[in-house]
Amino acid sequence: MSKISRRLEASLTQARIVTIVRDAFEIGMTYGVVLALTDDWLVIHSLEGVYFDDIVMLRLRDVSRVWFRDDDAYHHRAIAGLNQKPGEFECANDATAPNLLSAVSARADIFAIHLEVLRGEPLLIGRLLELRKKSFRFHYVGRDGVWSKDIDRVRYRDLTRIEIDGRYLDALNRFADPYPDSTPVE
Repeated sequence: MSKISRRLEASLTQARIVTIVRDAFEIGMTYGVVLALTDDWLVIHSLEGVYFDDIVMLRLRDVSRVWFRDDDAYHHRAIAGLNQKPGEFECANDATAPNLLSAVSARADIFAIHLEVLRGEPLLIGRLLELRKKSFRFHYVGRDGVWSKDIDRVRYRDLTRIEIDGRYLDALNRFADPYPDSTPVE
């Protein structure tokens, strides 16, 4: 078992705060507590300071380092004092990108994905429309809450990160324009 695997497992089993480093990406570090590990992905409840925010799925092969970040009493005191607890996200050990996308889509209409691209938009926020054999269809919603007229086709192999929940995504789920061709709920 590698050092990375041992540290991820310790975060999962002991609720240790870790920093996940992905050298190849602009958003290179994610802080939090590991909620699940699969053969190809890790699920972490990210921390903003001492507040749990979004749940993030990261492709394991992109992780270059894992550091423990809970060597001070302050974080534990503050998290406990603010009644902050890691959330839950269950998935099978052999969960694939389509499995995770399906689970995420069942939990929230709008979520974020990050892609392994050097041009174009590496971050898409929106709604899953269809899972296919090698790709999926995704409908983008802008930061202004307006739905794009176009539907994106994304290859699973380009997917590096999935995010759900969190304050920003919760706001989009609540206040984005009604989904096209849907009747508003009263």
